[in-house]
Amino acid sequence: MIRKQIDRRTLLGGAASLAAAASLCNCGLGTSARAEDAEAVHPVLPALAPGAPTLVPVNLRLAGPDGTALDLSTLRGRPFILHLWATWCPPCRLELPALNMFLEKTGAEVPVIPVAVASPLPKVMMFLAQGHLPHIAPWTLTQHEFSQWFTSGEPSLPMTCVIDAQGRLRSRVEGEMAWNAPEARSAFEKILSGLQSSGPA
Repeated sequence: MIRKQIDRRTLLGGAASLAAAASLCNCGLGTSARAEDAEAVHPVLPALAPGAPTLVPVNLRLAGPDGTALDLSTLRGRPFILHLWATWCPPCRLELPALNMFLEKTGAEVPVIPVAVASPLPKVMMFLAQGHLPHIAPWTLTQHEFSQWFTSGEPSLPMTCVIDAQGRLRSRVEGEMAWNAPEARSAFEKILSGLQSSGPA
């Protein structure tokens, strides 16, 4: 998969934004997976086929509008999909319309939690509104908080993770997923159903 450095010019907006960009680039999260052609889009299966658990159970606390919060530890007991993106990530912007359509069709039947990493909440909300993406929940997470959990190499965005019922990372794909593929819904349902029935690994 081709990788490229995020153009820091997309992060203009003051010294704070430039400092954040430098920090992200240093930790590896400042890179994004390119998705300029169909070969860069990953099918759901076998790309996300669950493997052995990795990392400690996800215990992230997400921030949302009006002071709302979502603690991912409260989701123990059922597997879910964690999708990480950023407003400054070009491939993420390409992928989000397909994810928005997927979420519109599946709702809670296929639990997907989108999280904007290192993206200020006001900017995330404006971005989603201007992009007409009403089904993408504006959950956000700081780069520091994400790095505290994700200690397995240097990720690139977008990134889609399969989290099992015990909160453990079971598989991940860096780059665009084929959310608009005809078999996407059944593929995700199969993955999550398998994890639900398998119990602790």
